[in-house]
Amino acid sequence: MSMHRILHLSDTHVSATGADADGVDGLAALRGLLRDLHDVPDIDAVVVTGDIADDGSAAGCRAVREAVGDFARERGVPQIYTTGNHDDRAAFEEALGSGHLDAGGRDVGRLVAGPGVRCAVSEVGGLRIITLDSLVPGSAYGELGDEQLVGLRQLLSRPAPAGSVIALHHPRSTRRTPRWP
Repeated sequence: MSMHRILHLSDTHVSATGADADGVDGLAALRGLLRDLHDVPDIDAVVVTGDIADDGSAAGCRAVREAVGDFARERGVPQIYTTGNHDDRAAFEEALGSGHLDAGGRDVGRLVAGPGVRCAVSEVGGLRIITLDSLVPGSAYGELGDEQLVGLRQLLSRPAPAGSVIALHHPRSTRRTPRWP
């Protein structure tokens, strides 16, 4: 089995208007972090697991896509995103499509759940990366619907050459435990 190095980022909380209510400029913080990570070798993918736009805006998602995209493009690696509780599905889709972008920024993800849900899959050097959409609009908790779990089960029923990574924002539902269909 081959080894992969994934840069995992989460909770970028970038706002279309700059600083958030606490005075934190998420985009400046993200750019600083990426600058500090410039010399990390052998990154195969960048995965951002939710709360991309603090205000849920497409502009916030685009700003993160641009910053992370520049970093990923320099290394020739894909950038992969999933929703978080601060995100908005329509804005996410407008700015990021499926959330699975190749090194050039082209959408390469295959959606694996119903319309509107940002549950997708792509492959990086034999490693299957699956993003799940745990977003419950207007809520801090997350849930995975039965349709996503069925899709996940189908994907995992076939081995991937280098294994699978499952990425989502919420580690578990705080409202109810999803059933495994």
